[in-house]
Amino acid sequence: MIDALLSELGKKLAERWLSLLVLPGLVFLAAAWCAYTLGHAHALDTALLVRTTRMKVSGARLDAAGTASLVVVVLAGTAAVAQIVRALAELVEHAWFLRRYGSPLTPQGRIMHELDTRLRAEYFGLRVALIWPRLWLLLSDGQRQPIDAARTALADSAVRAAWAIAYLALGAFWWPALLAGSIQFAVAWFTAIRRVSAYAILIESVIDINQTELARAFGLELPHGVITQREADQINARVAK
Repeated sequence: MIDALLSELGKKLAERWLSLLVLPGLVFLAAAWCAYTLGHAHALDTALLVRTTRMKVSGARLDAAGTASLVVVVLAGTAAVAQIVRALAELVEHAWFLRRYGSPLTPQGRIMHELDTRLRAEYFGLRVALIWPRLWLLLSDGQRQPIDAARTALADSAVRAAWAIAYLALGAFWWPALLAGSIQFAVAWFTAIRRVSAYAILIESVIDINQTELARAFGLELPHGVITQREADQINARVAK
């Protein structure tokens, strides 16, 4: 189940490239310029920042071609930072769901682990991680939409956590970035816990209300109206090929 979630989150990062990565990348470059210009000693000296920036711009004596080149450099820098943060976001996601000796290490991981344990107990060992891609194909657009929204929200939290880490690193040179990064990371962490919980509830609900459709997809009927040990064993045998 966790592997499927991580795969989907990676797709969501690609879809949200502009809003979550490129535009914040411009803001990060501005913060990096502040760190370079001001450092810790003059961290909040806006007058120094304005004066230094004006000197740099006027000293460069940019013509139209030079201005265009500067824009290209800034955009390239933004894209480079965005790529790094995107990769970092994927690492953050994996870190949230890391296990040690089979046990999850984070609240996010525990939520998904408890979901898997609960579903296995309720559905007689049904291999949820294997049946989920098949069940997804059976869902209506109306059922998929809230799950997609929950995945997107969780991907957003991972990206925000990655940006927070970037600002924490920048904080080594400019303490306001350290403060901003700390606050942003705390918000991303607790938001991710809430969003993983919401995602888990949706997954469980979709499985609960689509037992009949799932069984029929494998050519089975449910005499008791729910999946029993017999049907769970037959479905597991079909998907574990």
